[in-house]
Amino acid sequence: MKINPNVLRKKVIDMVVAKQSGHIGGAFSMAELTSVLYEDYDIGGKDKLILSKGHAVPIIYAVLHELGQISDDDLDLFREIDSPLQGHPDKLRLPLMDATTGSLGQGLSIAIGHSLGKNLRGEDGTVFCVLGDGELQEGQVWEALMYYPKTRLSNLVCIIDWNKGQNDGYTKDFSIMYDNLQERIKSFGWSCKVIDGHDMDAIRYEMREIGNVTHHMPQCIILDTVKGKGVSFMEHPSWHCKVPTEEEYEIAMKELGV
Repeated sequence: MKINPNVLRKKVIDMVVAKQSGHIGGAFSMAELTSVLYEDYDIGGKDKLILSKGHAVPIIYAVLHELGQISDDDLDLFREIDSPLQGHPDKLRLPLMDATTGSLGQGLSIAIGHSLGKNLRGEDGTVFCVLGDGELQEGQVWEALMYYPKTRLSNLVCIIDWNKGQNDGYTKDFSIMYDNLQERIKSFGWSCKVIDGHDMDAIRYEMREIGNVTHHMPQCIILDTVKGKGVSFMEHPSWHCKVPTEEEYEIAMKELGV
């Protein structure tokens, strides 16, 4: 099934507006990635998706709804107490998720555990871990980056959503690491490429290249993205967790064109 990223973006806005709470910016920046992952891979089956940037989970709920795996009634429960659709992924309440996340910095360690487990059990499939660029300020991320190359496994792909924004501003204003992020990650023993995170063909090509080659080092992809991509006035860090007004909602729907 072909997935339209802007359809997913519309669903995200509808969820957030309905509950007057949620994270639009970081969900929008990974709409194209989400579309590719759920079109091309068996996420929730032999392939795993660890959403380390758990606040972006509305984009996952959107694609699950688009694929018919959750219902309209489920979406209506978004962010309700004891709902399966929490504000961050909750695997206990929604088994379609591969991990419970939300405390930033933990996802790559969880993904490494899945990678090791698959290897021990002789299972096929790939573990995808999506991190936000803001959460790279968590030391646990770098400990995981340091450890994984020693395993010499190649069934994990680390994906960084480099949307340049976080809750309190632009990421570049909080750390010098973003000036040469690709080289820093390479120095830990990873292969690392930077690609256009809003070009589905580029994402798909890079994923296929990874799958077609026997690697001697783990693979990291930095997606060059825009926070709030798709709606012009939302392309700013201030839309990390902002809710649109009625007027802004109407403008957003027109810009998304769906």
